[in-house]
Amino acid sequence: MLRIIFRQFRRRRGYAAINVLGLALGICISLIIYRIVRYETGFDDFHPGGDRIYRVVCQEKDGQGNVDGIGFVQNPLPGVIRQETSAFDNVTEFWNYYARVSVPGGKRFYAARRGEEVSPVIITEPSYFDLFRYQWLAGRVSDEPFTVVLTESQATRYFGPRPPDQWIGRDLYYGDVWTPDSLHLTVSGIVKDWEGQSDLAFKDFISFATIRHSFLAGEIHLDHWGNWSPTTQAFVRLAKGVSKTTAEAAFPGIVRRHVPPYTGHIDELRLQPLSDLHFNSLYRDDYVRKGSRPALYALMAVAVFILLIACINFINLSTSLSLQRAREVGVRKTLGSSLGQLRRQFLLETLALTVMAAALALLAATPAFGLARSLAPQGMTLRLWTPDVFVFLALLTVTTTLVAGFYPARVLASLRPVESLKGMTGYGGGGFLRRALIVFQFTVSLVFIIGTLVIGNQVRYILRADMGIKHGAIVTLYTGWNDGYEKASRFAERIRNLAGVKSVSVHQEAPAAKTHPMSNLRRVDDPSFSMALPFEVGDEHYVLLFGLQLRAGRNIRHSDTVSEFLLNESATRALGYRTPEAALGARLQVGFDDSRGTVVGILRDFHAQSLRETIAPFFFTSYAPGERAVSISMSSDVLRPIRALWEQYYPNERFDYHFLDDSIARLYETEQKTERLMNIAMGVAIFISCMGLIGLATYTAQRRAREIAIRKVLGARVYSLLALLSGEFVRLTLLAFLIASPIAWYFTYSWLQDFAYRVSIGVGVFAAAGLVAVALTVLSTGYQALRAARANPVDKLRAIS
Repeated sequence: MLRIIFRQFRRRRGYAAINVLGLALGICISLIIYRIVRYETGFDDFHPGGDRIYRVVCQEKDGQGNVDGIGFVQNPLPGVIRQETSAFDNVTEFWNYYARVSVPGGKRFYAARRGEEVSPVIITEPSYFDLFRYQWLAGRVSDEPFTVVLTESQATRYFGPRPPDQWIGRDLYYGDVWTPDSLHLTVSGIVKDWEGQSDLAFKDFISFATIRHSFLAGEIHLDHWGNWSPTTQAFVRLAKGVSKTTAEAAFPGIVRRHVPPYTGHIDELRLQPLSDLHFNSLYRDDYVRKGSRPALYALMAVAVFILLIACINFINLSTSLSLQRAREVGVRKTLGSSLGQLRRQFLLETLALTVMAAALALLAATPAFGLARSLAPQGMTLRLWTPDVFVFLALLTVTTTLVAGFYPARVLASLRPVESLKGMTGYGGGGFLRRALIVFQFTVSLVFIIGTLVIGNQVRYILRADMGIKHGAIVTLYTGWNDGYEKASRFAERIRNLAGVKSVSVHQEAPAAKTHPMSNLRRVDDPSFSMALPFEVGDEHYVLLFGLQLRAGRNIRHSDTVSEFLLNESATRALGYRTPEAALGARLQVGFDDSRGTVVGILRDFHAQSLRETIAPFFFTSYAPGERAVSISMSSDVLRPIRALWEQYYPNERFDYHFLDDSIARLYETEQKTERLMNIAMGVAIFISCMGLIGLATYTAQRRAREIAIRKVLGARVYSLLALLSGEFVRLTLLAFLIASPIAWYFTYSWLQDFAYRVSIGVGVFAAAGLVAVALTVLSTGYQALRAARANPVDKLRAIS
């Protein structure tokens, strides 16, 4: 039987190649998407008792019903929860910490960039290692100050490979060696790295007691309730027999007794399941790499539709070829082959093609993954040679064989022997099913085309939209937190003297940063007007450099303490002032250090967040201790002399700069990934569909060769023959366009609703998609039609007996 199968492949090499290539593309994409989905859904699913572990988060509601999710807590909150409720058998807290690490007499390691990279360093309590279990390789966790626990991989990175017990007692400096703003720590324990992927993939665990015995006490205010700190995390484990609802019942009383109130806003503490961390984007934090369930569903839908399109090609080509195989079926039935034997043979042919396609897909998956790397989660590797991949591939092969091969096997095996031997069959001419499948193929392709056009328009719009911020040659450098403001200020002053530099500002973050800190802001004259607002701190050059416009009042003066405020127009309204001018001179109190200051200016509204959200209330102040970033507006390329200055001031820090336009683009990473996904899906769907059309057009031209010859002899023109052969496919494409348009409109309209500022879906998008689809159909079928129309009719008519 295998000999028969491969003989059939040799006889119809073109059709076999089209089927194998189409199925291979579908299987390859399905395999890559399976690995992405498996990776994303495997975060933190390996912790013992993980179903009882929760993170304490906050939902902040305003008077309009808007909800802001906060994935961090105020510094004293974990301790209060531990004291005032017995619903948990473990309450632990940690702080994300950003500092370079120095090995005495050895290497230095750069600090992670806040807002861009996840820091591997946290400061935490011993109870952290009870909540999250590690395998101890040497030493133990200590509650003494100035100690640190390391994972095995991090210890190897710092000290080189050696037995774990030889790492105990080694020294590390977090910050510069022998400077006041550095931590001199001793390694007290080594733990084995987790094998599963985790959003809690920390590697350095500094002891909690270090805070109160070091300069950190001035940065981490353990007893201060005024600020929701983005670096402060609280995790709990429910006591046995206690439900989540019961535990949350204690939170309103804790909030009422401890969290400072502010009018029009309600803070509601919630418990977020550990399994929800990776996918719930409502809660902001500094370390969780947010996955997207809708994005995963979209990926899976793409895989299914691409594979279906490839299967449809197989069904169409196989049933269209039934006339050529009719005599073979008739002979086999006459010689005694049963219906079941014939169906098994045709299914085995499909299985052989699918196995070849699966093998080709497995070989192509690694280079294909490299081309689509930007769609995969950060840190993911493909890992194809694992048992679960081969099980998935086997199931996919069997499923594809049944979907693609069952109907053709049924059709071919049911041909009647007498009619088959005479060359007569009711199949192959282009029945209803074949037309329906072609319409389905192009409906899917058109949905992808329209979706790609709409998403591309939206991405271009949000990247080019006027955010109320100056674009252009503005770069930002982030100096180390432990280096201090004074050094950053001296560095900025040297840059100001360079030719080609227009302006320089020292600040915390750019206006369009991915995240901004939050702090309570209240009116001194009327404390009932109080709310948590995003803010930034910087010097007097910040407003000019970033092109923020003053609506009223004056610019801020630089200061070491909070003494003056700039509000945007939305903040003045939120604080109860009827006009921007009415807010000038108002006294406000800020929560992060309880300082009071005066409103000296009102800024026109600008987008401090992405265009998914409406413009939010925002304030700006000057506070030198919190300013470390240096932004430069350039009139020419002066990066080389800036780098030379950087190496003078920060010889142990990497020279990393970010253009403002790139920072804005990073706000829309998800949308840009979606656009790339749609482009890939559209390209593959169109390619497979067009391959199928080429195969069908080739077969149609061959089957109708004599008819075309007779028409030419009777005077038919080439263009009329082209219309005859390609017209049916064009009509089917137009029908697919009518079906796809409302479907595509619904899904793209729903997607656009996530943006407060968005493009409209114009008629032009649908017209362009329709024209593209028709053009592709004509190109796919036209060559074979033209070839048949221009052939010498004598050659075909000579064969007529």
